[in-house]
Amino acid sequence: MDLDYESSSSYFNRLLEIGIALTAEKDYNKLLEMILTEARNITNADGGTLYICENNQLRYKIMQNTSLNVFKGGAGEEIDIPPVEMVHSNVSAYTALTRQTVNIPDVYNSKLFDFSGPKKFDQAVGYSTRSMLVTPLINREDKVIGVLQLINSVSSSNKVVPFDENLESVVKSLASQAGMAIANMQYVEEIKQFFDSFVKVMATAIDERTPYNASHSRNIAILSEKFAVYLDSVKEGKYENTHFDATRIKQLVTAAWLHDVGKLAVPISVLDKPTRLSDGYECLMLRLELIESKIRANYLEACLNYPEKREGLTQLWKDNLQYIHEVKEVVTRVNSPATFVDDDILRKLTEIKNKSFEGVEEPLLTDKEFEHLSIRKGTLTFEERVIVESHVSVAERILSKMEFPDYLKNVPYWAIRHHEFLDGSGYCKKCKDDELPIEVRILTILDIFDALTAKDRPYKAGMPVEKAIQILGFMVKEGKLDGDLLEAFSLSKCWDGVVS
Repeated sequence: MDLDYESSSSYFNRLLEIGIALTAEKDYNKLLEMILTEARNITNADGGTLYICENNQLRYKIMQNTSLNVFKGGAGEEIDIPPVEMVHSNVSAYTALTRQTVNIPDVYNSKLFDFSGPKKFDQAVGYSTRSMLVTPLINREDKVIGVLQLINSVSSSNKVVPFDENLESVVKSLASQAGMAIANMQYVEEIKQFFDSFVKVMATAIDERTPYNASHSRNIAILSEKFAVYLDSVKEGKYENTHFDATRIKQLVTAAWLHDVGKLAVPISVLDKPTRLSDGYECLMLRLELIESKIRANYLEACLNYPEKREGLTQLWKDNLQYIHEVKEVVTRVNSPATFVDDDILRKLTEIKNKSFEGVEEPLLTDKEFEHLSIRKGTLTFEERVIVESHVSVAERILSKMEFPDYLKNVPYWAIRHHEFLDGSGYCKKCKDDELPIEVRILTILDIFDALTAKDRPYKAGMPVEKAIQILGFMVKEGKLDGDLLEAFSLSKCWDGVVS
């Protein structure tokens, strides 16, 4: 018997309401739960299961049974039941394989499928599985993505009865809406996962340009997530009302992955310059060897031409060789980034640069070598530092070409400001206090912290966490970093497991 007009209209309106609700739901697990719940409500089913097709199996996602008070999967928890193999003898698998809806009036009087599983379940828990309605969930690409299985339709007199054949079309319609809703959400998740993987690929490409700095972006991403979770858990003090929900954390972590994307444009010779002279050190040493050889040749020639001056020439030769030896020692020591170039060293370098030997055209130090060795701290010249700092403006140009979704809208702003300081002395926007949100302040602290503690840098040894925190503290006193945030970071110890 067909549904009357009033009933049909009622179900039609209910399906419209369900369709709207399914479209509005943004949580995947809640969506699946809603689909099964609404299907049970329409058919007055005591229980049911929603399966999703994964790896050519049907995996349990949602289970409900009112009589047994069982409601699983709605919070995303795993259902500890082995997946259903795709065999025709299983009713749910059959539905997925054939795309047909199956209505079983009485499981115990049916030989169509192997119902040993439900019967064992009944015996174990004292339940009685009788009627069953099973329908496939099909997406817009006409692919079966899941199965909806309803168990035990209950009549108005509270008796288990077969599922009304007239409701099959209603359930099929609901299953069709459900298939579309699930597929849409899966597409969104796939796009998000693709974007995430693309972000990580870019960050990996940056870090893998060199054996040094290979874990920097990953470390900042891990540290930022752990620190944000810690700040969200703070119950008193300045950050008791600072909350980081999943979306806010996602934005922060994505900004962490992308904060150094501009380094793709920085030459490796500058990005990983291990010493002041870098490759030029060997060339300088070879030239000093050449100068030493020429001094020796000139000495021998002078001894042949002026044997009466041999004693004085020998002393001059020894003095010159000693000077060359001292130059090699000075250059080797100053070439190391561990050496701070003070005024005394600078005067010595100036003397060496101006020193010349009779009969030798080659300079002890070229203008370029003198410039590099005169770097007070670190290994980069002013021009090289400008090149490195340009990675921020490059990052801004790169990120401006990317269409960030609303839930990641702040990522570019945060990512390109991780070198800004509260006093405006950072780069490249020269932002100050009020222009730097907490996320930027976090990234700045973490970026410096990882640089200080990293053990994979060619130009310095990694320092202990305590020493790094102390240096960050000095920067707080200079007005560059957020002192409250640094204190919270120190208390969080979120570097455990990240910094060895």
